[in-house]
Amino acid sequence: MRRRDGEPSVLTPDPTGALRVEVPPRSLVGALVAGKYRLRRVIGRGGMGTVYKAENVSIGRTVAVKVLHGYLADDGVSVTRFQREARAAASVGHEHIIEVLDMGIEPNGAPFIVMEYVRGKSLAQALRDQSPFAIERAVPIVGQILSALEAAHDEGIIHRDLKPENILLMKSQGRTDFVKLFDFGVAAFVDAAQDQSGAHDLTPTGRAMGTPTYASPEQMLGKRVRDARVDLYSVGVLLFRMLAGRLPFDQESFPELCRAITELDPPRFVDVGVDVPAGLEAVVGKALAKDPNDRFQSAREMAEALVPFGAAPPEDAPETTDTLTMELRELRAREALLGGEQAPELPPGRTSVVRGEALGALLAFVQDKLGEVAFRALIATEPEIEAILKAGLVPNAWYPGGALMLVERVDRERFAGDRRLVAEAGRYLAQRAFLQRDRDMLLKTLTPELFFSLLPELWTRYFAVGEPRVVKVGRGYGRLEITNVPDAFLARSVAIAGYLDQALRMAGAADVDVRLASAAALGDAMDVFEATWSS
Repeated sequence: MRRRDGEPSVLTPDPTGALRVEVPPRSLVGALVAGKYRLRRVIGRGGMGTVYKAENVSIGRTVAVKVLHGYLADDGVSVTRFQREARAAASVGHEHIIEVLDMGIEPNGAPFIVMEYVRGKSLAQALRDQSPFAIERAVPIVGQILSALEAAHDEGIIHRDLKPENILLMKSQGRTDFVKLFDFGVAAFVDAAQDQSGAHDLTPTGRAMGTPTYASPEQMLGKRVRDARVDLYSVGVLLFRMLAGRLPFDQESFPELCRAITELDPPRFVDVGVDVPAGLEAVVGKALAKDPNDRFQSAREMAEALVPFGAAPPEDAPETTDTLTMELRELRAREALLGGEQAPELPPGRTSVVRGEALGALLAFVQDKLGEVAFRALIATEPEIEAILKAGLVPNAWYPGGALMLVERVDRERFAGDRRLVAEAGRYLAQRAFLQRDRDMLLKTLTPELFFSLLPELWTRYFAVGEPRVVKVGRGYGRLEITNVPDAFLARSVAIAGYLDQALRMAGAADVDVRLASAAALGDAMDVFEATWSS
């Protein structure tokens, strides 16, 4: 349906959930805002106003101008709040937040915001073009959103209306999905206008404010709390939408949608035909908790939970004091000096073999990380492992040591590529081994020192090659050397370091630090593992 001037009318729900026609404000293309911003064309339209590509005629700079509806400035309190929120948002100065350049109120009462002009497309458009997103695309996007929210929340700015339409994706710094958020503070301004008008749930036109499908339960219940966790709920909806290709709640009428958001559990990914790792589904579920106290308590906390699935670690995170993590960084540096990263392929020869129980544990770890569908697709590209699984894996049999290289491949292709996933696989192997078959051994060891002395026995249980030797063990320290290992490769060494770290903790050690002091895969004479702990 269109007006006579060609502008489309919009269908919006009234309070009963029925659809009715709402006519948007007339286009201001060609108008001069604040005496210097010439509006050139409409580039976006929403419930709060219209966004124009414009030119600052004084200096010839292209900008974006968002002109809000005039009724939002009917009182001085709203205007003051708008100016305060806009100034605060402009002061954040974050790479993933659109820069606010100017703001004001037009003589006709319409508030406006002038922002940097960004070439790109909205997340809404990207979802229309291709949905659902792969995990490798969705999680990094959300990581950037959370980085922006952390900066804003630290300044006391809560967005309160996160949705795909106000998240821009652009090309920058060699990345195709560089995120830019905008409209910080606008929702708070609208709240003020509603408070003054007495319309706590509806605008003067009768339309529900905000974007209900991305609103938190407390927002749907009309609570006006300044709580950053409402944004984290919206991020949970965004992540669900990207991964599932649909919203967690998409009821047709407003009352039904309100009830669903406030009372119903979101569907499981498997129920909507999407294969998502259990750990990632747990992150989404926590973000979508009804009670804010059950959600992530900060944007940083949620971002850190997404790092294993591809989100970039917070740039200003404190330097790690974990020795194993620092050792992994040093290994990467040494690899670069030796000519680059090793290819994620099976090592040459057939002598590097692993016991079936360890192989099964490592494959179970990969499956848990990827989910069933992605795991099957991965195994289909590994004929040797696929043949083993089809024949039936025997726990006591010996197999080629390709599972660790498979873990490293997944780490490189789907995660951070720093071998933390490989170390985590080693920790998983320790947990599974001790909890299933080695409970008696764990009880027999009694102390971490005695456990460390049994490492040669554990090595020969999992690997058929190499000569393990504990050369030092004492109260709170130990040194393990592995010599004569043909076809040495770093994935195995890193996994063993992770295994030692977890196993020592399960044996009662505290403050554990495990260090891969030397690695045969990097040209050293042997693998050397040094560990310290307190009891």
